[in-house]
Amino acid sequence: MDKLALRISAMSLTLVLIAAPVAAFAEAGVPAREANIWGWHDHQPTEAQVQQNERAAGIAPTPSEGDKDAATVDRLYEQLLRHSRNQSTE
Repeated sequence: MDKLALRISAMSLTLVLIAAPVAAFAEAGVPAREANIWGWHDHQPTEAQVQQNERAAGIAPTPSEGDKDAATVDRLYEQLLRHSRNQSTE
């Protein structure tokens, strides 16, 4: 009889130990990841947020620097377009 009680106790303990990790993973509040959103937070700031943070930190570019950057981006875009056109004709 003592062996039976010991076996029942051991089996109960085993079931509890097996069920504990499963219950931990079944937590309802586990955040999902979709694109750049993780844990319900957007981890990629928008351009407006970056500009606002730069102004707040006192490191915002001057208007002439912004124009220079825009010109650089336009030039790179044109280069990419020319490159893709050359690739499509080959």
